[in-house]
Amino acid sequence: MNNENVKEVKNSKNRFELDGNVANISNVYTNQNGKKILRFDLAQNNNGNTQYVPIVLRGELVNSYGNEIQKGDWISVKGRISTYQKDVERDGKTYKDKAIDILGFEITDRKNNKVYTSDGDIRDLEEKSNSEMER
Repeated sequence: MNNENVKEVKNSKNRFELDGNVANISNVYTNQNGKKILRFDLAQNNNGNTQYVPIVLRGELVNSYGNEIQKGDWISVKGRISTYQKDVERDGKTYKDKAIDILGFEITDRKNNKVYTSDGDIRDLEEKSNSEMER
């Protein structure tokens, strides 16, 4: 994430950080505007109950991380939130579906020791730790 995006996320009141296991990964698809999109759920343990947080990746992050993501990976997701609702058809029924759309963020993949950012940057996890310590 470039410095401008980092500052924007850090100063935003609309920010989040989630840790969990990747679950229910969709195939990468291209939307009507020609942008790549990847959707998955982040499984989190909430007092013994598993909750699934829907996550939508777009743009450069799909290019850099989309082929690396695997079900069961433990990752951290940070960013700003935008939600949307749309009708989704499953098993012949139409449902209202909500998702978190992440605007300017990073994913920390501890299995591969990599940090992936929304602008397509990929760093080793150690580089991130060292740069944060210098601040």
